[in-house]
Amino acid sequence: MTFKGINNQTVELEITNYQFPEITDDDWDSNWLNIYLKVNSTFGNWQIVDPMLTTFEVKGLINWLDNLSNNILPEYTGIGFLEPHISFELMDSVDSETKTIRIEFYYIFPMESAGDDKKCFVDFIADNNEIKCIVVDLKKELEKYPIRNRAQRVLSPKKGFLGATNFLDPNK
Repeated sequence: MTFKGINNQTVELEITNYQFPEITDDDWDSNWLNIYLKVNSTFGNWQIVDPMLTTFEVKGLINWLDNLSNNILPEYTGIGFLEPHISFELMDSVDSETKTIRIEFYYIFPMESAGDDKKCFVDFIADNNEIKCIVVDLKKELEKYPIRNRAQRVLSPKKGFLGATNFLDPNK
């Protein structure tokens, strides 16, 4: 799926496979996903395949975006992940019919192209229907790579962001 940013910037994100497709019984290794990321931005253009998200982190992103698309204020205005390569942040009001969402990149972009502040991001503006389409596309991507074993998603707040880690729930 492609996030269409301001000034013709784009971020393409696609799940390519599990990082370890042969491992199905480990809470961590069974659920890491290889993510194809292609970025065309004012900071530079690059592409990478990296195990930067887990199945339950993608599920958390889906829930976060779904809340935004329904004008429901999520518990946190941003969402980050265990591997700190990418984050998403709501830049304006959840009540707005259109929303500006910042996708920020860390450690996986050409540092020299970011300048002195070392920040690299793409802002995209989407209305609720466009965000709902992103949610549907992400769900379709994740259906091919379901959560394996008994890993559960836990919220780990840090600096106003929703973070994701996993653990084995002994009650399930």
